[in-house]
Amino acid sequence: MKQLFAILILGLLIFTQNQVNAQDNNNDNSDRWERYRTEKVSFLTTKLDLTPEEAQKFWPVYNQMEKERSATQRKRHELEGQVRDAEENLSNEEMIKLTREHVELGKKEANLAEKYNEEFLKILPPVKVIKLYNAENEFRIHMFRKFRDRNRNEDNT
Repeated sequence: MKQLFAILILGLLIFTQNQVNAQDNNNDNSDRWERYRTEKVSFLTTKLDLTPEEAQKFWPVYNQMEKERSATQRKRHELEGQVRDAEENLSNEEMIKLTREHVELGKKEANLAEKYNEEFLKILPPVKVIKLYNAENEFRIHMFRKFRDRNRNEDNT
């Protein structure tokens, strides 16, 4: 019964995330990102072994964190592009402003991590919050290896 409930919650979560993503991402990469998100949810669900009650509270908070983290990461990527071109294209005053934006963005990312750490501790036992952080790192490594292996296979064909 517990597994059935977890699967139903996972399905509902994926459906909800699909609806949100369909509205947010109307480009060619949306399918790829959706597969990534679906795989991540499945990976984390397996690693965290959430109870149905925990899952019901955890996933909406986690999805909101991912949305905020994604927005911050997009800003960081934009800023990194500006930094690459700074020496040739910007005045000293503009470069100073850029360095301050870089630092502020780092603070924002740290504040986001702190905020959601506290939210997760309200929902999950500390050991599962630690498992979450470990699982996120494992997932990044998993995806990197998957990408690397796919590229190797394409190079060999």
